Amino acid sequence: MCPDTKRTQATVCAFPNCTNTVWQDPDGSFSSYCGTTHKDAIALLTSPASVCKNCKQRPVYIANGRRLGYCGKRCASSTKTACGTFVITRRISALPTNPKVVAQCHTAGCTRPVFLGSDGSASQWCSQLHRSQALKDDGIEACLFCRKQPKAYLTAIPSDYCSRKCGQESSRFAPAILPIDNHYSGFKEVSQQFRDQWKHKTRIPNVVKVWRIIGEKALQDDFARYKLSVERKRTLPGGNSKRRWHGTVRQCRLGDDDGQSVLCQDTACSLCSIIKSSFRVAKFGQRTNFGRFGQGIYTSATSSKANDYVDGPRSSPFKAMLLNDVVLGNVKRLYANDPKLTQPPAGFDSVIGEPGNCLNYDEAIVYKNKAIRPLFLVVYQ
Repeated sequence: MCPDTKRTQATVCAFPNCTNTVWQDPDGSFSSYCGTTHKDAIALLTSPASVCKNCKQRPVYIANGRRLGYCGKRCASSTKTACGTFVITRRISALPTNPKVVAQCHTAGCTRPVFLGSDGSASQWCSQLHRSQALKDDGIEACLFCRKQPKAYLTAIPSDYCSRKCGQESSRFAPAILPIDNHYSGFKEVSQQFRDQWKHKTRIPNVVKVWRIIGEKALQDDFARYKLSVERKRTLPGGNSKRRWHGTVRQCRLGDDDGQSVLCQDTACSLCSIIKSSFRVAKFGQRTNFGRFGQGIYTSATSSKANDYVDGPRSSPFKAMLLNDVVLGNVKRLYANDPKLTQPPAGFDSVIGEPGNCLNYDEAIVYKNKAIRPLFLVVYQ
């Protein structure tokens, strides 16, 4: 089917009451919807209704455009065998299978079924009351934006937010950083990666703060489209994206504590500039005047190597670096300097400088701005 040329980047999502603009595919065409959630949800609203096998009243649940046999998990779980055990048919297995999302409310002692949204997304709780109580009673991680509700499991991986609304609201404040509490899984994962990838024979610093970076929507969309295009072109899951470290200059005390969360306006502060507008190949050489593998954006899988490039104000007792999502795609591994490169060799999407002849530690280089985005600000001592 030919793409609809009437849709543009300013076209609003066709889902009722949605004000987001439509998604642009890597081939340049525009969808009718802002994402797959509303694309799938519209099928539920517009498809001819088949009646639930159990209640014989409500329309069946539709997941990813596929019609299931029941209106929801309550009716599905009400179907019993002759011996009295509950049965979920094979077709019902198409419902969300996230182990954290259960048919029964997650609150201890509650036997009510979980709440199902109109788009098919399942909560972990039966009601707003039990959802709110989970933060206090169960130690569940809170939404990074509102801090009032538990994080949602929108996919197999927990979201940073309690809802899509909070996720969209956070984008309105971009560029910004959100603190991750030190007992949250995100803090522990980033801290562990920092320690594991410190390869220099020096004392491993302590991570004191981890911040989630919220980038401008346009930059996030550019990155997502590029990542998808590399995945399709190279048949590599996620475009072979990896988390890589980058050390740079910090002129302010951003991230030192919860009171230092506002980006500075100093043009010499490379850290704040990257958080504001992501990485720019055009900035290459402004600090080091040399790149072993040409004019690109340099990161490393070695946190201690990135530390060599970190600089900060004397007023701060801490240092800070960035952990980034980098789309490596098809990688060309080089063992000798090639400083004249302005793009990866033909057939490749990135270059990795391997330790050995010229390097003591690895370097990963991409040559497009949209191939990288900052994910976390890591403050350490």
